[in-house]
Amino acid sequence: MNLKLVAKRTLVQAVTTVAVVLLTWLIIENSKIFLVAFGGILIAIMFSGSARWLAKKTNITAKVWLPISMLAPVLLLGLLMAYAAPKISTQANELVDRMPEALEYVRGQFTEFSSIGKLDDNLDKITNYDPKMSTVMNAVSSLLSSTINGLGNFIFAIILAIFLSINPKWYVDGGLILVPPPHKNKARDLLKNCETALAGWLLAKLASMVMVGIFTTVGLWALGIDLALILGIIAALLSFIPNLGPLLAFIPAGLVSILTGVDTLLYVSILYIGIQTVESYILTPILQAEIASLPPALVLLVQVLLASMVGMAGVLLAAPLTVLLIVITNQLYVKRLHNNQDHGNS
Repeated sequence: MNLKLVAKRTLVQAVTTVAVVLLTWLIIENSKIFLVAFGGILIAIMFSGSARWLAKKTNITAKVWLPISMLAPVLLLGLLMAYAAPKISTQANELVDRMPEALEYVRGQFTEFSSIGKLDDNLDKITNYDPKMSTVMNAVSSLLSSTINGLGNFIFAIILAIFLSINPKWYVDGGLILVPPPHKNKARDLLKNCETALAGWLLAKLASMVMVGIFTTVGLWALGIDLALILGIIAALLSFIPNLGPLLAFIPAGLVSILTGVDTLLYVSILYIGIQTVESYILTPILQAEIASLPPALVLLVQVLLASMVGMAGVLLAAPLTVLLIVITNQLYVKRLHNNQDHGNS
């Protein structure tokens, strides 16, 4: 065998291995940035997908609808806030004021058990001021820092989404330059399938969030919970997070309802369980009928992995990343495997 050819192949393999290792290291070290960029891609898919859908329905070019699709969510949110902001603000303040009372009530119930008494003593020690442990200041500082970082990441994602939405073909063609010519069509099809799946998932999730918010607000109002609106909004927003979101949404509702009585807590628990059941087994399968369903165990695994790597951003984006993972696996491996088996049988 030609020694030059062997040396060339070895060099190419070594460079490829180093490139893959460096790319993996870069992704791990800067995973938060990549997740924020992925969030921007999701928002861009929402903008451009809405514009294309409106263009098909009206025979007006998508370029006309694109700025409208960008401004419409802002205008709708502004109108909602103008109409409901005073009530939302009042209920939010009331919810914040009731949380300490509810926590104290729950804590008082725990102290009735002798086995929890030691825990209560430890809580007293922790909550007392200690010069060496500025617990409150650290908590406030951490909350403020995370809020500022989250707002900055959201603004960056919005700006990125606007640039991507204006001319998506430019970025797609730029990425396809790196793909060998024989595989460009397959790569283009893969990107198209990923966009279709993410757009379908996002539309289904937004519709599900709205329905969860309405059901929760109406249900709590029917049970006589005076903070139904703000609790419904919290439930709608947190339903974006599979598995963990409904549990997090139930915590403030449970704390508020337990002040009224254990029977109210029971009714609220049944309401939340019922809504979660309807959302998981009726709404989501219907809304996501055209895309692959997400295995809850797989989503939970991705959530835990990303949470350990990047924190809350990973939990938020675990579901769409799982959608992406399923589409890529199906197209690059499962379909090829089935095609090989079909050729082998024939």
